[in-house]
Amino acid sequence: MTELASIESRIVDMAVHGQFPNPVSRRAFLSAVGAAGIVLGTGACGGSSSSDQSAAAGGKLKKDKTWCQVTTLSNDYFVAFNEGAKQAMAALGVPMATLEDQGNASTAIGQVGNVRTATGKSIFGTPATEAQAAAVTKACQASGILYASSYTAPPWYTPADADKWARFITPPSTKIAAATAKALFDKVGGTGTIIHVPGQKGSSADDQRTAGLNMALKDYPGIKIVTAAPGNWTSEDARKSLTNILPSVKDFVGVFAQNDSEAAGVIAALDAQGIKDKVVTGFDGNKQNIEYIAAGKQYLTSATIGGLTAGLLGITVFDVLNGVELSLPERFLSQGALLVTPDIAQKVLDTVYAGKLPFNWTKMSKALHPNDWDPQTLLNPIDPKEFYAGVPQDQYKLNPAWASADIGKVRADYAAAFKSGPLFEFKSKLVA
Repeated sequence: MTELASIESRIVDMAVHGQFPNPVSRRAFLSAVGAAGIVLGTGACGGSSSSDQSAAAGGKLKKDKTWCQVTTLSNDYFVAFNEGAKQAMAALGVPMATLEDQGNASTAIGQVGNVRTATGKSIFGTPATEAQAAAVTKACQASGILYASSYTAPPWYTPADADKWARFITPPSTKIAAATAKALFDKVGGTGTIIHVPGQKGSSADDQRTAGLNMALKDYPGIKIVTAAPGNWTSEDARKSLTNILPSVKDFVGVFAQNDSEAAGVIAALDAQGIKDKVVTGFDGNKQNIEYIAAGKQYLTSATIGGLTAGLLGITVFDVLNGVELSLPERFLSQGALLVTPDIAQKVLDTVYAGKLPFNWTKMSKALHPNDWDPQTLLNPIDPKEFYAGVPQDQYKLNPAWASADIGKVRADYAAAFKSGPLFEFKSKLVA
């Protein structure tokens, strides 16, 4: 009996003073202790964070396998998105598999069916078009699979319309595009021809970035826009698009590429023809493009950091599966973007893009940190009436649930929660 008491004492001592590499390790230890029938008082959890106490009280965490769905891993943005997802899920101890749908709605829906067959509980990702976004969301809803998505969704279709749609996160693409275009127009002196390489037809991000370009154009009568063929979000298609339009454009001063993969293709086309001193801008903040900016080959990108977006989405489904309840405004969010120019490019590379993404993934989890969670970026609840202003409510209409949503409170709460991480020093410069 004395020996048993001694063992229990050592277990309690380990719970109080033991060094654990992360909260999940401590939680696994406490779960094992509970399974053995040993009851620890609250003092045994005193050395842990508030999240540890909450998880210990709530029982064993659910770490069901999840799936990350992207268009293709031949695109730098989706590679970064998937890598961030893997890093975040590894930090939580959640197994993850990757699905490539090639931007095909039928393929994406089939993958939802495969996840259901595998008794999967969650998927998160970034659909290529509005049609695919709606189809995957509805397929997950019908299959009882939790879903979180980014960038693309049909106007007026929000998480209020599907309870399995846990969260939608997007950069404020129109606002960012307007700021990007203004910076480009100012850089070229407010006059000259700009070649516009669009993204993929049917994508919300493509439509919104074009809208932002046109919005900024109203204040620059000396700028002329010539639109090339779509770059379809890939460097190769963008390279071909620019190469094909160059013979018909006698002179131009810059290129507005709809994402960074396209900007890389544009730069390759310019290099191949020995064309220099053209101002090129992009979006998304791919590491390669920020290196281009530091080297003087590209002028600007907007860094939302795809890997961070993916991590936030993966952590969302983890949290909801573990009982976290999100209010409606928390489920429809704008993610802050940092406009990276030559003056800060190297600093951003050294801090944000040094090796693995330098985020504390577990602290982004409300399940693990209910009282001190930190998104480590600016997440701003979207007001659908502002976001879709001027867009007819044809296919979808705004869900009445938004009438009672307290967007202002959530906006204040989320801004206050952002207290750390590599983006914190740039907090005032983030566009959201």
